Order: sequence, then C-alpha cells, then structure tokens
Amino acid sequence: MPGFLHQVLLAGVVVVFVIPNILFWLRSSASQKCTTALPADHRKPPSRSEAQSITTANPKDWSYEPRKDSENFALNKKQCNVAFPQLWQEINRSISVWKNEISRPIAAEDISLEKQSGGVFRALIHENQLRILETKGILDQQGSQMPFERTIAVWQQIHRALLGATAAGEMLPSIEFSVSVDDKPNIQGDTPDDTHTLWAFCRHRETRAHDRVFLMPDFNFWSWRGVAGSFVEMQAYGRDLDRPISEKIQKAAWRGAVWTNPEVRGSLQEVTKDQPWADVVAFDWSTHSDFVPIEDFCRFAFLVRTEGRSWSGRLKYLFNCESLTIIHKLQWTAHYYHLLIPEGHDQNYVPAKRDFSNLEEKIQHYINHPNEAQRIADNGIATFRERYLTLAAEACYWRKLIEGWNEVADSPEVYEYSQVNVSGVVETKKERRGIAFEELIVRLRENVEWPPELQ
Repeated sequence: MPGFLHQVLLAGVVVVFVIPNILFWLRSSASQKCTTALPADHRKPPSRSEAQSITTANPKDWSYEPRKDSENFALNKKQCNVAFPQLWQEINRSISVWKNEISRPIAAEDISLEKQSGGVFRALIHENQLRILETKGILDQQGSQMPFERTIAVWQQIHRALLGATAAGEMLPSIEFSVSVDDKPNIQGDTPDDTHTLWAFCRHRETRAHDRVFLMPDFNFWSWRGVAGSFVEMQAYGRDLDRPISEKIQKAAWRGAVWTNPEVRGSLQEVTKDQPWADVVAFDWSTHSDFVPIEDFCRFAFLVRTEGRSWSGRLKYLFNCESLTIIHKLQWTAHYYHLLIPEGHDQNYVPAKRDFSNLEEKIQHYINHPNEAQRIADNGIATFRERYLTLAAEACYWRKLIEGWNEVADSPEVYEYSQVNVSGVVETKKERRGIAFEELIVRLRENVEWPPELQ
C-alpha cells in the first residue's frame, strides 16, 4: 500500500478513536432556544466553561443552541428531533416508497453487490458497532484512490454517529445495508421487477429507479482531501471570515472542472467571460492552476454553485460563508436540499436559470441592494452552518437513517457458525459476521496482509 495512505489512515485512526471521546466531554447538551434570528455573538465558539456545563435537563425543556450544541454528536433522539425537525424528509420519502409502492421489506437480494461494478460496500450494524461484510472496487488500490478515500470517510462518519448513540445511552437496531460511494448511485435499471436499493450521496429527481435509494450525508462531511480539511474546521474558517457582504469582494466566484458538466459549467463560463463582476475560472486538477482554498471563497460576496457529474459536494462549504449563494435549477438532490428556500422572508439562497442567462441581472441587483443580500445570506448561515449542516445534525441524520432503514428492511443474520476442534473436543463456534471497523482500519494502517477486497 502506498506510503501516503498509511499517513492518511493513521490520521483517521487518531480522529476516530481519540477526538470523538474528547468532543463528547467538551460539548454541552444544554442550550437556550434558537430562532432564525440568532444572537449577535452566535458565531463565536463557546468558552471552555460553557462547553463543559453538561446538564440533565428534561428533554421537553431542552432547546438547541448552536454555540453549545452544533458539534455535539451525542444528542439523544428527542434532542435530535427538537434541534433538527425538518431534516428527515428524504428518509421519510424512502420509507414511504418501500411501504406504499414496493409494499414489502427490503430483502438480502435487494442489497446484493453481485451486479455492481465497483465503488460499493455492504455492512452490518449490530449493538452500535459497524462491521464490514463485503467491498467491491474499494480496497484494491490498483485503480483510482477516490473510492477508497470516500469509503474510509463514510465508515468514520457512521462510526462517530454510533459512538454518539452509545454516549447518549441509546441502542440502535441491527441492520444490514449496501452503500455506493460514486458520484451517482450504483442502482440497477428502471424495470418493473427491479428492487435493488442502497445508500447513496444523491439521487436524480426524475429517475424513477432512484426513488428506491436512501440518501446519506456525503463523504466530505468528514474531510475532502486536496480541497478542504475536516468539515468542522472549514466551518470555523468560515466564521473567522464573517463580515458584511458589502465589505467583501463584489464579484461572483466559482472554480471547477468544466468537463464534468459542460452544459451547466460551460454556460457559466460563457456568461461570465471578461465580466468585471465575475471571478470564474475552469480549474485544472493536474496543475492546480488558479486554485482557491475552499475557505477563501468566503472573501467573495457572491458564490456560484453548479452541479457536476451529479450533485456537487461544494454547496455545503459555500453555506459556511456569510456570502450570497447562487444556485441554478437542479436535477439532483442530496439529503438536505429540501431546506433550500428560493424566495420569501426565509429565503436562504438566490435561484438562477440553468444556463445562467440571468446571472448578471441577479448580481447587479444584489450589489445595488446589499441589505437584501445580507438578509438572505444570514438566513443561509442560520439554516445551514449553524443548524442543519453541523456535526450534530449529521450524526443525528445517520442514526435516523439507520432507524428508518430498519422500519422497511428484513432483520439481518448477525452471526455465522462453524465447527472447531478444541483439544480433541468438537464444538460450535459463534462469530459475528464481517470484520469490525476498528479492526479493519488498523489492519489497513499497519499494512497487514489482506485480500484486495472483502468477500
């Protein structure tokens, strides 16, 4: 295994096994009621004394307060529902599809990886422990590193959410499931008898086969190598760069690879070419020319978001900035996109046409109306950075996803049995299926001989 992967995985092990336990003791479950209009100092981190003031208040009297609770991955179920009441729409949608349209439980054959080409894994959760059952196109490092890195990030996210459940005194149900880490869901064709399903980062709004997909937080809620550090760290950078929109660079900023979506991204290039109000550049990953660190986008007043091969993970980072986010008409959706509000008092982004033909009009309007731009940007901060895109919200979503899946899936086989000879006595040995995440991550880090894929 390449040497740099050892370093990546070693860092991952430290984060997984040390930081979550430290964070639990540093985050408080106590808070005051949070409304859309946040207090003036809501972007300042809590003091050590505030963070350590753990309370056992009645959940009925508890309310979410960003400064204390946004990084607490150990909120209990009632607190999750109080803090993030609008977060579960995609989970409820998927449950409804299986209950009302397919009308039978998800079975073992529905999550099989047999027909998958790669970038997928199958896992088991039992007694709040993640166990890996099978991988395909992930651990074999002869090809792209991307599936491997994304998978490690997803495993660590799930592991952290399970640690939070244990810390909150809650035992999640036992489930078996499959996950795709590709940009697009590795889902089978749209035939009447096809019921294959899995967890994915996104789904196409008009592809019927994607209705069966369960959406999960994407990999860079953990980290995004080559683009950004840990997502929590990026949120802190965003707060450091907070300032009124009128004091920021009065341009619309964008970087990206055009080839991933020439229809949308090519149109953006054409519309913004040689325009004084735009800083739009096609990014070359091979040379890193014109690279802008993700946190430095917060220095711009206007941030443009585009779809790529499917959804784009960049949007969550843009919402870390006290800037005006502009989004074209979308074809793909992620687990939190239903929270985007295009108009009205609670508007939290600016909608644009898919070809960006009205982009200049939008930019000029908000340059001339900075107070209106500031209101929309502040709504975006309150909705996303301070609530629905926090570590606490992510952990709550994972646990809600596990419970939702359990509602519509068959109970898994947790154990496998074998005969062993112990000093001449043949006995039955009972073992949990798969390999524990904790063991697998250490084996990979230490480069212990291991098959290219788990089967």
